[in-house]
Amino acid sequence: MEKGQKPISSCISEFRKHMKKSLCLLRHPHISSEYGGKYLGRKEVSLSENGFQEIERIKEKVEKKFLRGKIYSSPAKQCKEILEVLEFPNGSQAEFKEELQELDFGDWEGRTFSELAETNLEGLKKFSDFFPSFRFPNGESLREFQTRAEVFKDYILSSSDPNILILSHGGILSILLCSFLNVPASFYTKFKFSPSTLVYLDVFKNGQAVLTDLIRISSTRRCEWPG
Repeated sequence: MEKGQKPISSCISEFRKHMKKSLCLLRHPHISSEYGGKYLGRKEVSLSENGFQEIERIKEKVEKKFLRGKIYSSPAKQCKEILEVLEFPNGSQAEFKEELQELDFGDWEGRTFSELAETNLEGLKKFSDFFPSFRFPNGESLREFQTRAEVFKDYILSSSDPNILILSHGGILSILLCSFLNVPASFYTKFKFSPSTLVYLDVFKNGQAVLTDLIRISSTRRCEWPG
């Protein structure tokens, strides 16, 4: 070996350190307008007519490598419906993960921001400020929600798949994005994950991530801030 030349093992180690996987985070399309402005977490609902039309536009925007790669999805009905319409070459199949379910809003399920502001303004403030100890009445705590995201993130980091599509809901995708970008969980309200939004990330072997693109098929947000 010539003087100053790195050993092969060191070069391989350095190469592996900078290897990356590509992620596509996709929020499911619009659901029926009757749920507009309401917090929906675990309720099983169908996509609206506009939602199904958005799938065709998603097909045009999603990079083909993600349809050929590994696909993880929330088990919710609105996510399963988009999977039935998307075309997966080579027989690719989605794996459903419980960690990708939306927040469990408990007694807040189906209620609007305005309604809650009248009856539980303090709770809304804790939700928007992301107090980890805050628990939705008869639902999930924000700490549990964040833990789910961290568990799934670690699962992705340990995966050997180079191209991964993650189909889920606005809340869990926002918190996942915070986790991958290594920013505080409270920043999740700063990301406007409208229905049918695609976010592309490159994640390196050392866990560092870079947001490479964000494509919004629709500019309409389903419910009021911070949902």
